[in-house]
Amino acid sequence: MSEIKPVLLRLRTSTIEALKGELELSAHRSQSSLADEMLAAQIASKIRQRSVQSSLDGQAGRAGLEKLS
Repeated sequence: MSEIKPVLLRLRTSTIEALKGELELSAHRSQSSLADEMLAAQIASKIRQRSVQSSLDGQAGRAGLEKLS
């Protein structure tokens, strides 16, 4: 089971309103659980994007070195 740690986040008013709107359409019972799930998904997506970009950058670097040879 994941550890739950209380955290105070300063969010824009527009972000809070968007979160409230999403909460109305979701099965989540609290803004906190919805925000936690959304943040976790976005963080995982960013990690995947960086991994793919790093791989592409590495391939481009190798291709550039091969042309110089």
